[in-house]
Amino acid sequence: MSQAQESIAERQALPAAGLSDLVNRLAQELAEVRRSLATATQKLGATGRTLESRTQELTEARAALALLLATLDSTTDGILAMGYFGRAMHYNTRFVEMWRIPADKLDKLNDGALLAMQLTQVKDPERFLALVGGRKTQPDAEQFSVVELTDGRIFECKVMPQRVRGKRVGSVTSFHDVTEREGMRRVIAMLEAELPGQVAEAKASSC
Repeated sequence: MSQAQESIAERQALPAAGLSDLVNRLAQELAEVRRSLATATQKLGATGRTLESRTQELTEARAALALLLATLDSTTDGILAMGYFGRAMHYNTRFVEMWRIPADKLDKLNDGALLAMQLTQVKDPERFLALVGGRKTQPDAEQFSVVELTDGRIFECKVMPQRVRGKRVGSVTSFHDVTEREGMRRVIAMLEAELPGQVAEAKASSC
């Protein structure tokens, strides 16, 4: 082969070699894309399974909450669950009835608005305000008190700290209407003071 022919062969080989390199590079990039796609698909599948699991947990939690709220509404006591610093507030129907909260105020009801309503109904606002303050300053302490309202009703008030998985998250306050019981107790106390002999005799005959 002459020198001229060798030069022509070399020039023809160069594009062929360049094309081969290009094909190899594209094949490598395609393989990398496929690996990335496989990894992304795997992650997407794991995320989908996690999402499905979380959705199931959320559904179960909502069902449990609905059952809890239904249970609270079936009690004769007014129940108020309050998160610390007013971050959350839940109450049952009986609580609304006992404190006579207007229906049009429920949507915007918060701890400040509720306290303002309660203070207008209790006989001793300062004492009631101190009880509410004690709930916040001593969050781990249980409280028991008797609250008298201006309309003559009497509530027993019990405050318990609320914990979730051992962590303190708020408090639960129950209000029990003892108006009738307290009225009877006071009548008996008055009769005992005025007619001690007759009351003692009546108690003895009832035993």
